[in-house]
Amino acid sequence: MFSSSSFGAWVKQQRRTYDLTQVELARRVYCAEITIRKIEADQLRPSRALAALIVQVLEAEASDWADMVSLARQRSA
Repeated sequence: MFSSSSFGAWVKQQRRTYDLTQVELARRVYCAEITIRKIEADQLRPSRALAALIVQVLEAEASDWADMVSLARQRSA
């Protein structure tokens, strides 16, 4: 189960856990580095497809995928 306050915070935490740079994560999910930077800062909501790929690459529990993609798509308060 994930416990981060936002999808961006979770991405940043997981990326650091796997010792990945923003550039490397961006390469693995086929997007621009600025996209990862904005997602981590909660300035950008990724598409469902990109969110799902990020969740997969950062090895979230399969049972959490749907919830995490929904979290990624929520507007920040």
